[in-house]
Amino acid sequence: MKRKVMATLVAAGMAVAVTACGGSGTTSTTDTSVDAAQEEDAADVAADVAADAKDANGEYKVAFLCKSYTDTFCLNVKEEFEKAAADYADLFVVDYFDSENTAATQNDQIETCTAAGYDAIVFQQVDAEAPVEVVKAALDKGIYVVVTTGHIEDGGASWYVDADPYQQGQVVADYAVEQGYCDDAKVAILSGPTGNFHSENRVQAFKDAIDAKDDATLVATEVADWSKDTAMTVTQNWLVAYPDLKVILAANDDMGLGAVEAIEMAGLSDQVKVFAIDGTEGGLQAVKDGRLGATVMQDTKGYAVEALNITSELLKGETAESMNIDSTLITADNVDEYLK
Repeated sequence: MKRKVMATLVAAGMAVAVTACGGSGTTSTTDTSVDAAQEEDAADVAADVAADAKDANGEYKVAFLCKSYTDTFCLNVKEEFEKAAADYADLFVVDYFDSENTAATQNDQIETCTAAGYDAIVFQQVDAEAPVEVVKAALDKGIYVVVTTGHIEDGGASWYVDADPYQQGQVVADYAVEQGYCDDAKVAILSGPTGNFHSENRVQAFKDAIDAKDDATLVATEVADWSKDTAMTVTQNWLVAYPDLKVILAANDDMGLGAVEAIEMAGLSDQVKVFAIDGTEGGLQAVKDGRLGATVMQDTKGYAVEALNITSELLKGETAESMNIDSTLITADNVDEYLK
């Protein structure tokens, strides 16, 4: 199996010490005088880093960057990836890192893993535009880059495993409308981060469904940043500002569950119904218990397995294609099929 050779990381007058790819995703540089011995030391450091980026048994090294270990859905995908990666132990080993839902941290991690000579980087993007340049630099070094649970705005240069976020929002919003929850109703929307591709498209689908229903009124849309706690606070404020609120559409399960808790604390479970997206274990259980009206199942295992398939194909020199995976509406009628 032909291996890539990492370019020597030596610049005139500068010795660059690159840390192994770690949770903080940082690199350090130290200025030195132009000295042949120091340049030789820098070359040795680069060689050591390259060696560290390959397992002792000669397998390829893959980095997996989870968007955030505090995001239930993203962590579930990471855990599924970790389990499924055992099937590829003869081809590559994987190191896992937390991007802490911060684009700058994730960019630093990608740059560090690139310098360390990883053969492939798989990541859940924090932002669709922020990593474009660092991903290009990795690709230029011959490192394969696969984005899972999303994609970035790099014109298709990297590979991705994604789903259609507009379709996800449309499916659950249409269900809420069809089941009569939005009849003569005031509706509010909990959004993910401003500018986030998936949140923006889910929210647009929510709005389109409400706009199409003459007797439904959208009274509020607020960013809760995928956070259960933030969504709970937002919902508590809504219940005061809009005492006749009937429906909340949440762009992910964590926010939906935060809204549910606020509604239950206010004793308004019979009045206000919440619908969400992700199909996390907590979301599925809430659907089964009647606390959540419905959710859309994002296939966490599918995101992981397909990203692994693409990565293995690329490392073996085969052709790999980006792909979208299907999402499934989960209601009380079918939730038992998906609960673990």
